[in-house]
Formats: sequence, C-alpha cells, structure tokens
Amino acid sequence: MNSMTVDGETILYKEVGEGPPFVFISGLGGLAEEWQADMLHFASSMRCLSLEHPGIGGTPLPTEPCGAMEMADRIAAGLRALDVESATVLGMSLGGAVAQELALRHPDLVGRLVLTSAFARLDTRSKRAISTLVKLMECGDLRTAIRMFYWVGFGATFYDKNLPALDAAVDEYVADPIDYAVFEYQLDACLTHDAMDRLGRIACPTLVTHGAADLLVRPYLAQELADGIPDARLVLLEDGGHSCNWEQPERFHSEVDAFIAATS
Repeated sequence: MNSMTVDGETILYKEVGEGPPFVFISGLGGLAEEWQADMLHFASSMRCLSLEHPGIGGTPLPTEPCGAMEMADRIAAGLRALDVESATVLGMSLGGAVAQELALRHPDLVGRLVLTSAFARLDTRSKRAISTLVKLMECGDLRTAIRMFYWVGFGATFYDKNLPALDAAVDEYVADPIDYAVFEYQLDACLTHDAMDRLGRIACPTLVTHGAADLLVRPYLAQELADGIPDARLVLLEDGGHSCNWEQPERFHSEVDAFIAATS
C-alpha cells in the first residue's frame, strides 16, 4: 500500500499497471485490497488506482460531516496529486454514489463512468436494511452481523456454492475489524446521497451494471440510475447479488472491457 499527504491529510492508495488511469472506488466498509483481482485484470493496459476512504488503515477519521460529495472531493484532490488528468472511474454501491459526485463535481477527471450495484438514491427498504446491518455491528455480536452482511450482500447461488469461503472471510474480518466509526460516517453518506435531479448533468459515457438478484439495492434502482444519465447503458447480471462484480468476475470484466473499447 502506498501513502501520500494531500492538504495535510494522509491518504493510502493502491496502484498497479501503466497506461490510461482506471480508478476503483470502494463501497461501505470496503478496502482497496478487495479490488486486487479487478486491478490485475485491467493492469495489463491501464494504470489502476484505488484510494482508501478516511479511517481505513489507521488514517484519521473525518472530523466534519463526510458524505458522498466530500468523499468525492477528497478523491479528486488525491487524483490530482497523482497527476491524473482524466480517468475511467468505477464505483461500487456507496462507491458508485461517490463516483457520481466525482463526475458531477469534477467532470474533468472522469472520462468514462462504471457504476455497479449503485443507486441515485436509496429507497426506504434499502435504508432500513443497511441501517440495521450497521447497527448490529455496534450492539450485537460482530460475527453474526458480518454473516448477515454477507447473506444480504451476495446472491443466493454464489452464497450456497461458496459458504466455506465466506465463513472463512467472516473469521478473517472478526480477527481484524474496521473501526466502527468508519461504518457510521459511511452509513450516513449512503442515507443522504441523492443525485436524482442532477444525473442529467453527467456527460461522460456511463455503464451501469447490477445484479438481477440484488436484495440490498433492488434492480429497479439501477434502472432509475441508468434512465437518469444521458445515454447510459444498463447490464443486469442474471442471478447476481449486490456483489455481482465479484460473484461473476469474467462476465463483469467482459462487459467493462467492451465498454472501454467502445468509448475509446
């Protein structure tokens, strides 16, 4: 993991490959390391970057409100410090909300946009589910809370086939958990994000991918997102859950590769 200081703040980031920049933005409680396989796939022809959110890896937590807009501004400052002029930007879930704000607030930095498992705004069902999961981490058994995160976050077919690996991932997380305060400010960022009335200002080519079996952010929210962005293309991954990009990596990479080729 690399480190840099931007405006007095330490920002950790992962970087692999050379070529046109490709930026990966993590979702709620996400880490740059989780993009490893994706970054290695695209690193054969692109400079892949992922900046950690505040509070990850021992970096300071935000001292002021930190919603999707503020998270996007921080990433923009980091990208400029890394001499990025324009990039392909991929955001997952909350990271997709941050990516939208990056495209809206810093359009010069976003040459094309990939939004996966994302939303322009959450509906009441999603807000209740995410809030409850985060609250369980604070007041309940951490292992049980993370198991529920995984149950909701992965499609049924993938979950059933990969249960031992997911159980091992739960054990790994419990042994080295993320500061709960990270989930608190990121939950608020999820709940308050609403770009619905501004989506029409996103001018770059946009691909929206979503799991057709996503329980957490239902597919109609992806349709709503794609409908609001001019000329955006929506791809539903059959049987995919909220983590569809990691459940079906070959299909996901193929769709993104084709999108990049078509918009180059």
